Amino acid sequence: MQHSIQEIQAMSKLTLYRMLIKNVQYYPSKNKFKIMLAIKESFREHRSLNDSKKIIQEIKIAQMGLRNLEMYRIKNQEMKDVYKVKDDGFQESMNPKDKNFIYF
Repeated sequence: MQHSIQEIQAMSKLTLYRMLIKNVQYYPSKNKFKIMLAIKESFREHRSLNDSKKIIQEIKIAQMGLRNLEMYRIKNQEMKDVYKVKDDGFQESMNPKDKNFIYF
């Protein structure tokens, strides 16, 4: 389920943080763990912010990141559901027993 822009904007900071951490596993990168650590570190660093403009700016960055991560989660699910290898029933014998086969 993808959240709408209004739902993401209405999320508390803690919910936004949790959703970011949860959805980073679907990001197509070998550096998922480092990205997750960067998210955690960023939230820790900005925990003590007092400037309201800076707080709003950081929340908007986190919201944009969540939308991107959700997009990858949805694409990942779509790839699992839509693109499947079709079994056409063809099975070639791995051990052909004909006159051209050489036994060792």
